[in-house]
Amino acid sequence: MKKYHYLPLAILILLLTACATPKTDTEDLKAEIKAARSGHYGQAMWHQEQSEEDLETANEILGHLEKNHYWNINEKQKALDAAKSAARHRLEAEKEMCLWLTEVHGHNHHKKESIHDTVAYFKTGSAVPFKTKDETIGKVGNWLEAHPDATATVTASTDTVGKPAYNQDLSERRAQAVIQRLVASGARPSQLITKAIGEVPGADNTPDQENRVAIVITSHPVYMDCPNVK
Repeated sequence: MKKYHYLPLAILILLLTACATPKTDTEDLKAEIKAARSGHYGQAMWHQEQSEEDLETANEILGHLEKNHYWNINEKQKALDAAKSAARHRLEAEKEMCLWLTEVHGHNHHKKESIHDTVAYFKTGSAVPFKTKDETIGKVGNWLEAHPDATATVTASTDTVGKPAYNQDLSERRAQAVIQRLVASGARPSQLITKAIGEVPGADNTPDQENRVAIVITSHPVYMDCPNVK
C-alpha cells in the first residue's frame, strides 16, 4: 500500500515545477506584430486577410451544403454572414489602400497652389510691358515645370484707344510677351493657354491702365485616388 502514497507527491512536484517556470515576455513580439499592421498599408493587409478567412469559411460551408453534408439551416446563415463579412473587409481594405496611395501620390495633389495675378502692365498701343511681376512669373514657370499636368491661362486685354481689330491683335501680342517669360522660367509651351480678349468694354477712345494688362491664372486637374471607392 505504500507505493500509492508516492503518486500524489509526484503530481505535486510536477505542478510546483510548472508553476516555477518563468513566463516568456511577449511584449516585444506584440509590438512588432502591431507595427506590421500600422498605417494604411498595414490595415489594408489586415482587412484583406480577414476577408480571405471569411470567404474561406463561406466557401467551405457552400461546398458542404451542395453535397448535402449539412442539414442544419444555421450553417447556411453562418456562410451568409461570413460572405457579407468578407465583402465588408474587402471594401475596408480597398479604402485603406486608397488612403495609402494618396500618401504615396501626394505630389500629384496640388492643394491651394492656384495663382491668379496681374503680371504685366502696358502703355497705350504697346505690346512691351513697362512693368512686370517677375517674381510671380518665375514662380508660375517653376510650378508648371514641376507639375507637367498643370496649365496656365494668360489673359491679355487693351483699353478702347485705337481700332478694335488692332487692339485684338495687340492683346494677342501682349499675351505672347508674358508667355515668352513663362517659358523662360520653365513652363512648357503646351501648358500655356492664350486668351486675347481685345478691348475691354467701355467708352470709346478712353485710356485705362486697368485694361492694359496681362493676367495669369493657373489650374490643374483634380487628382483623386480610387474615386469610385466610398
